[in-house]
Order: sequence, then C-alpha cells, then structure tokens
Amino acid sequence: MASLAIWMITLSVSLAAIILSAAAGQPTVHTFFAALIALAIAGMAVTENRQQRKAGLSENVVSASTARHMGLVWIWGALSLFVTYFFILAWKEWLVFTGAFAAVGILCLLFAAALDNDEQKGRKDKTMLSLARYLSIGQIIGMVLAMVGLVIDGKFPVTVKANPGWQDWAANNIFFFGAMAIAIITANALWAKPQNGKVGEQSA
Repeated sequence: MASLAIWMITLSVSLAAIILSAAAGQPTVHTFFAALIALAIAGMAVTENRQQRKAGLSENVVSASTARHMGLVWIWGALSLFVTYFFILAWKEWLVFTGAFAAVGILCLLFAAALDNDEQKGRKDKTMLSLARYLSIGQIIGMVLAMVGLVIDGKFPVTVKANPGWQDWAANNIFFFGAMAIAIITANALWAKPQNGKVGEQSA
C-alpha cells in the first residue's frame, strides 16, 4: 500500500488544484488537474498491484490494495465535490453525489480492512475474493457506461453554463476522470489476476 504520507499529499494537492481552478472558472485548467490527479492515483494502484504480484504476495494483500486505491478515488471525488460546491460553485444535486461517493469510498476501505484481517489470520476467504471479482466486473461496466453517458449527454468535455445556479461542469470533470481511474484500476486487477498459476493468462 502507498504510504499514508503519499496519500495525504495527493489529496491535499489535488484539492488545492481543484479549488483554485474551479474558483477561477477555468474549465480547461480544471480538466487538466482532474485528469492528472485521477490518473496519478490509478498509476499508483497499477504499479503497486504489479509489484505485489511480482513479489508473490497473497491474493488477500493484492485485493486489499486494489480496494484501498478504489476507496481513495471515491474519497477524492467526495472531498472534491464538497469543497467545490459548499464553498465555490452552485449545483443543487452536489450533496447527494458527495454522500454517495463518500459511502462507496468507506465501503471500499472497510472491504480492504476485512481482507487485511483475513491475511493476518492466515485465512483465505474464497467467498470474499469471489465477491470482490464480481463487484469489480460490475464496477468497470458501470464506470465505462458513466463515461460514455457523460459524452453522449454533452456534459464532457465540460463547459461553463450561463446559469449561475447550475454549475455542474466541475462535477462532470470529477465524475469522468474518477470513473476513468476506477476503470483502469479495476481492469488491471482483473487482467492481472492469476489464472492457472500465471498472471494475465486466460484459462483454457
């Protein structure tokens, strides 16, 4: 797992960048930072996942790391929405999405903690690992559909609307790149999952 210090720095820098670009009303700059931050988290997850598998660590450890990074993305989204729409922009639906993102993020972290607990006890819960796989498959499908939906609805690439009470452009950036990060993390975890003893090799 990435160190707590790296996580805190990532969140702090990302929130500062999101706040400043939203306050300045600069959608292009906001898009850049949202993409950079989300892809940085995804990159951290993929790198750590591959290092763990190369080191021969257990599936509990790898799955817990994946769940933690997913949780980081969801929590980043929740915090970004909160600071943006509580302090800066106006959008009536922000609180619902903030609460949902925070809830999913907490569930991911709790799931990771449960896997860590199994690892400490030397137990491999096949039901938990199977559940993690099915949830990952459902999640990647949902994230891809969310990204496509934002593009089809004309919400991405983002534009600043004339209506000052409905400035959802910043949220759409967070939605799009958060979904992209989750999709990358999930796809890597599913592809790299050992099958027939080999990473990334499909079962015959």
